[in-house]
Amino acid sequence: MTRNGIVSVIVASCIGIGVVYASAFLPGGSPAWAPWLMIASLSTLLVATFSLGAVRNGSIGRLVFPFAAVWLVLVGGFGLALILPAETAADPRLVLGLPLRTAIVLYGVGLVPLLFVPIAYAATFSSLTLSDADLERLRAAAKAIRDAAVADDCGAAEEYAEVEG
Repeated sequence: MTRNGIVSVIVASCIGIGVVYASAFLPGGSPAWAPWLMIASLSTLLVATFSLGAVRNGSIGRLVFPFAAVWLVLVGGFGLALILPAETAADPRLVLGLPLRTAIVLYGVGLVPLLFVPIAYAATFSSLTLSDADLERLRAAAKAIRDAAVADDCGAAEEYAEVEG
């Protein structure tokens, strides 16, 4: 997917989030579809932002698979937390000291992508970063810009000396 396509997905996700917030003002409160649209929009926004940072030559390459997995973890974790029944004081299903739904969101939605995405970037780093040819083109372009700036500064200094003199 190109940068423009990813930006379009980001805009669509933000519109989805806005629709959910606007639906809170409907008579009778938010409709039943609103939390699900929020889950899909937030998850898509997060993964699209990852993708925007990873796109190179119009593609994210092999990162499409880990990013799809992260999207599934996000949607699954938020969705599971949404459909599970609330805990009660009489039956406080705890996971590592937290109520079950809170543990799913914190550990599943928060911790899993936090660990998984950097590992995916590291595994694909050498194939997705700049090649030696890319670095040489970048250095040549930087030198050309620097040389042009020095030439402009020298010309400006000569013009200043003529005006002052």
